[in-house]
Amino acid sequence: MGYRNKGSWDARTYDQVSRLVQYRWGQQVIKWRKWRGDEIVMDAGCGSGLLTKLLAKQVPRGKVYAVDIDSNMITQAKNNLQSLDNVEIIESSLTDVKLPRKVDVIFSNAALHWIQDHRKAFQNFCEILKPAKDSRNNNDIQLLIQCGGHGNLQQTITSLQRITHLDSFKRYFTEWKQPWYFAKPDDTDKLLQEIGYTHRTTYLHSDHVVFPNLQTYAKFVKTVVMKPYLERFAVDNDGYKLKTIFLDLFLDENEKCINISKAQWFLDYVRLNIIADRGS
Repeated sequence: MGYRNKGSWDARTYDQVSRLVQYRWGQQVIKWRKWRGDEIVMDAGCGSGLLTKLLAKQVPRGKVYAVDIDSNMITQAKNNLQSLDNVEIIESSLTDVKLPRKVDVIFSNAALHWIQDHRKAFQNFCEILKPAKDSRNNNDIQLLIQCGGHGNLQQTITSLQRITHLDSFKRYFTEWKQPWYFAKPDDTDKLLQEIGYTHRTTYLHSDHVVFPNLQTYAKFVKTVVMKPYLERFAVDNDGYKLKTIFLDLFLDENEKCINISKAQWFLDYVRLNIIADRGS
């Protein structure tokens, strides 16, 4: 399986909060390419389908395969994309997905870091892309990917880890393993080269995301960043109480830092950008 999360996403809330952050990132990634309009595209980790809709508009004579492993996200994507006739939605992991045909572009935004085995993912992507000989130009068949990179959310995760070691919570995290893999650009470039990708560009950039207020910040963090932590607790009254306490402790710790430094509610994102052409 690609993703290692046990629970499904709160897709409706994600659809709301992702417009503040992930949607903006994805818009930037789409602009990396000069689109012809007839490309066949895979949106790898499509989530609620907001960016799939933008991709579909870029390829009115083409097609977008929107792929996600999470059943809640798939349901939300179907709601968001029901009016589009050039989109097909597929529920699958990214490491094992099979498409009806080869594609020109694999687009992925804020998803790949949820996969531990990047080699398997990139190998599968290579098999899904059209062969280079089918390219009209040298850079027609390519990966356009952005995900969490080395150092992503370092300050935020450090705060969360401190809470997991408190007496009230440590028994829930005795076998805890980070659900993310935040890769380094050099490691990613080496991996892509070994698989056979050409004209590779891999680099990091920091994206210090500031939220307008505590309420917006708390809703985003609870839905996105803290998801793998909060799902460690049972889905009952006691579990709900523990989730609330966990979130409140995290917010209290951050509020103290904000008061001391006179900063704002923020998340310390680092993005890994990947552009690569399909080799021969």
